[in-house]
Amino acid sequence: MMRSCPKCQSSQIDAGYVVDHGYGEKKVASFHAGAPDKRWWGLKTSKAATTPVTVYRCTRCGYLESYVKG
Repeated sequence: MMRSCPKCQSSQIDAGYVVDHGYGEKKVASFHAGAPDKRWWGLKTSKAATTPVTVYRCTRCGYLESYVKG
């Protein structure tokens, strides 16, 4: 699938990902549906309810767009 930049209409788009750092781990950032469940130690999350985020970067203007598949 060919993507183009919505800002400058360039067709020079690279797919990538955003790294999420925490507790000595490095993971691909993920999408969690619904409102955050805040606890005193941080956010309560379910690994089963996560979807990886894909990020597209325009190599011409640097614009980023994030997508979650399906």
